[in-house]
Amino acid sequence: MPASRPSSRPVSRSNSISEAPISLPVDPRVAHLGAEQHSHHRHGEHHNTQDPKLFGPGFSSAAPHSAVEAQVRYVLVTPEMLQAIESGTAPHTNLVHPAGTDLRAPTPSHGFRASGADAHLPTLTKEGTRHAISTSSSGGEKGEALHNEVDTLDVAPYDPTEPQNPWARLRRRFKEPFGEFIGTMILIIFGNGVNCQVVLSRLTQGSYLSISFGWGIGVMFGVYAAGGISGAHLNPAVTICLAVWRGFPWRKVPGYAIGQLAGAFLGSILIQSNYYNLINEYEGGAGIRTFGGANSTGALFFTATQPYMTNVSAFFSEFFATAVLLGLILALGDANNNPAPAGMNGMILLWLIVGLGAALGTQTAYCLNPARDLGPRIAAACFGYGKEIWTYRNGYFAYVAIVAPICGAVFGGFFYDLFIFSGPESPLNRPWGKKKQQQIEA
Repeated sequence: MPASRPSSRPVSRSNSISEAPISLPVDPRVAHLGAEQHSHHRHGEHHNTQDPKLFGPGFSSAAPHSAVEAQVRYVLVTPEMLQAIESGTAPHTNLVHPAGTDLRAPTPSHGFRASGADAHLPTLTKEGTRHAISTSSSGGEKGEALHNEVDTLDVAPYDPTEPQNPWARLRRRFKEPFGEFIGTMILIIFGNGVNCQVVLSRLTQGSYLSISFGWGIGVMFGVYAAGGISGAHLNPAVTICLAVWRGFPWRKVPGYAIGQLAGAFLGSILIQSNYYNLINEYEGGAGIRTFGGANSTGALFFTATQPYMTNVSAFFSEFFATAVLLGLILALGDANNNPAPAGMNGMILLWLIVGLGAALGTQTAYCLNPARDLGPRIAAACFGYGKEIWTYRNGYFAYVAIVAPICGAVFGGFFYDLFIFSGPESPLNRPWGKKKQQQIEA
């Protein structure tokens, strides 16, 4: 059955393309993919279609190159194809009429060189659709007749690459820190929220397992909210680990950390505001906020250790749990191992957090994340918790909730790369000694 004609305006069929050579632009970031794939198929090797440079909880643009960029393909639409579509002789297709899409004629800057009798494909601009029609005289004589026809569109097409206002430009410039901000805020809303509901209800509306699931669900939805924007690290320890072992740009680390800390702060502010009256009832009076007592609520928002734990034991507990977390995160993002299926990374991380809470969470409340502790701790100070939240165990928040997770994350990455990871991003897989010197000299 012939395809129906598009309902848009007719396009001149007088266009022609000369026999001049045409070179299409090639993105250098993805040019190597085709050659690698051909080589793998030629030798009968298993080829993993996932970009090995994608890593981290969200497996996305937080990496040096995004998954979308790696899938770019260039398509050339010829006048003959347009003519076949309009005449109804083309097979069923999903192609759109050029009046409704962005078909731009190749320019000299893109490698297109044509003779004097060449014509241009329709070009969609903000002002309308321009048809440049060029014909050659018969007998090989060189002559041109150029006719331009401009049809003004009622509404200029939306171009997402051109922000329309100052806020859109700002959002585009800082999209990755904003993504971390939103993702970490979601994490804290679920995490601090489930802490409050279970404890303030005196275990009548949940249990310890509920707390583990609440934090896991917070990680899952944080990843789904920001994974495509920033990679959804949601954790400065994750960001630093990826910078050390996966080539994540160090210049982005401060922006990510600030976004994560700000998101954790705002998420905790929202939860403390939401449970304000219930906290008053639990503490024994309006505005009473304490930490360390029988009816204290400070530990609902930031971490503390069990009384039987020494400071050294608490440090090791957080170091160990975070090392396990990052080793498994790197395994999930390793395209040469057994990476998570597309769209399933958030769900898998949910179970990872639940498992860590069930196995390693009771002694120090498994902080694992400096922003998850420091942001809510600052928010608690704003709600009237005393200076003991900072002086507890001689600065417990600094060496157990901040330093230990970062050190554990870096060690977890080292441990995984030492025994498993074979990609060139890791310093452990780069040339050493004479080979390194030869590479530098070359």
